[in-house]
Amino acid sequence: MLHNGADRTDVASVVTAGDYVALLRRIREESGLTYREIERRCAAAGHWLPRSTLANSLGRATLPREDLVVALLTACGRTPPEVRRWLAVRERIATAEASPAAARDASSPARSTDVAPAGGRTSVPSEPELPEAVAGTGGRRRWQPRGRRAAVLMTCVLLTALAAVFVVAVGPSANARRTETGPLLLSSACPAALEMGANSRCAQELQERLQAHGFDLPADGWFGPYTRTRVMAFQVMSGLPSTAIVDEQVKRALYGDSINAASWPRSDIKRILREAFPEDSAGALQLATCLSQLDPYWIQGAPDGSRRWGLFQFSDRELIALGVEPRVALDLHWNVRAARTVWSRTGDFRHWTCSAPI
Repeated sequence: MLHNGADRTDVASVVTAGDYVALLRRIREESGLTYREIERRCAAAGHWLPRSTLANSLGRATLPREDLVVALLTACGRTPPEVRRWLAVRERIATAEASPAAARDASSPARSTDVAPAGGRTSVPSEPELPEAVAGTGGRRRWQPRGRRAAVLMTCVLLTALAAVFVVAVGPSANARRTETGPLLLSSACPAALEMGANSRCAQELQERLQAHGFDLPADGWFGPYTRTRVMAFQVMSGLPSTAIVDEQVKRALYGDSINAASWPRSDIKRILREAFPEDSAGALQLATCLSQLDPYWIQGAPDGSRRWGLFQFSDRELIALGVEPRVALDLHWNVRAARTVWSRTGDFRHWTCSAPI
């Protein structure tokens, strides 16, 4: 991966996802930081990176998410230019990995049943071979499976019998038991109110319910800053106070079906920003990444107790001046249009300040 004498943490020569992750592991090891210390540093810098998520990502050979790369490198003391180089290499690797798959799909030969041969007639596969019929007692003819078909038949019979025994012995499944006792969050197994810092099956159920409503987040059972933003976004979109506390009212709303948050892949968000700011698309991308990590549902608290909302982090005061509610600011298209209006007054992004590295 790296030549002798080269910087052992220089990402420029990396060409595969496995090497990329291996180099991230090396940076983490050379930093001397534990996973818990990295998690705390990320939270202090406004990034979300649970130690369990970091450990899982560094144990795989696939490219981690962009926001995870930013958070880890920032926590390990890497400078903004270095972080940008890492993101550029990540995008290069992702593009290279996607290209061969597309090429294989394009070059795959058509199946013979989909193409008509010369003469305009479509070939039809022959009927499968029927099992041999043999004479039975009393002159009747019966089917007698042979060879592989006999083995398959016996396997199916055995699996069916084992399944029946399992159902009788084990009883209802976990999902069935949960249905009988009611929703988990509303049961006595969970506290009356869930708050940030919880690490339990109840927190995982909360995350799974948020996923069911369209919010993108891991279901790792840790109620951290990222889950907190999702809870507040759900509360705002449900017309509930944005307390970030999951009380009974929020729990009941989570088991309803009134909210379905739009899902926004980062590629789509980048495209929308480029179209909205053709004069300075790079500046728009860098600013939105710095402010919200390109997250349309990002909600950040300010030192004065107010909050900032959405992709370009409009403040409570700005929303009041514009005559809109916070749930409107969580709409990606509205947020980008409002940012474009602000940008058009000066022709630059001086209205915003962002101290984060990226």
